[in-house]
Amino acid sequence: MKLLQITLLVLLIYGCTPNVKEELNAVDNEATFKSNVSSFMEFTEHFRNEDMEKLMSMFADTVLWSPPVYNGYEWLDKDAMIQTFEEYFTEYDNISFTPGINLPNENVVNGFWGGSNFRSDGSESSSQPSINPNNIRVYGTWNSTHTETGKETFSKWYAIINFNSAGKIVRFNDWFNADGLEKQIAQ
Repeated sequence: MKLLQITLLVLLIYGCTPNVKEELNAVDNEATFKSNVSSFMEFTEHFRNEDMEKLMSMFADTVLWSPPVYNGYEWLDKDAMIQTFEEYFTEYDNISFTPGINLPNENVVNGFWGGSNFRSDGSESSSQPSINPNNIRVYGTWNSTHTETGKETFSKWYAIINFNSAGKIVRFNDWFNADGLEKQIAQ
């Protein structure tokens, strides 16, 4: 009788394991995604405060950056990122970030997305790396004041940010209309 009970218990445990694993992975993925979003918002605070030390501590030493301006599609290293950020801090003040996608009729939708089950190659599988919660997409608007002229600037912004398992940013791709800042300042 005892052997039958043990056998039934083992079958019950192993029969539920795939569903339990799937649920645990979903919880882990959601927690990882939320942690990465929180880290990004911490990044925006350090950027606003122009605190280069705290800002750069969020990046892995081997981070690669694809800047918003055309550069021949070259990946840049951490030193190039530091230099560009310092130039931006010299030229702009009152820097802030507002997450979200602005749609018509004052409709703003979420600015953070993690992974995707749908891919252009037609595959749809949880085993695809595209659903990794360490790969997030961020949409929003950066606001700042041009230091020399005092003019306010606004830039719609999009980024793909990849975190490692330690929570450090290892890839940083961002896009915005860089000459749009120059046009706003010239007006």
